[in-house]
Amino acid sequence: MPGEEVTILQMCGLCNEEVGTFSVKKDNMMLSSKEQLWCSKCGAYTPEKRDIAGRLASIQQEIESYPKSRPAELDLRP
Repeated sequence: MPGEEVTILQMCGLCNEEVGTFSVKKDNMMLSSKEQLWCSKCGAYTPEKRDIAGRLASIQQEIESYPKSRPAELDLRP
């Protein structure tokens, strides 16, 4: 749906601290940025890093849904 909005996280490029968020239409979404933003944890202007809100949690949920691998059984027959 073209009018659907996505929440974008703005993070510090050095320590990955979340600095802010904003919403944008999917059609206008841009995750690359050359902007600098103020990080209170680092106490300096740092490169901005952007990501889609909830993406990492979604990836983790998918990984946990995978079947657990079992160790291979050794065939010790002569």
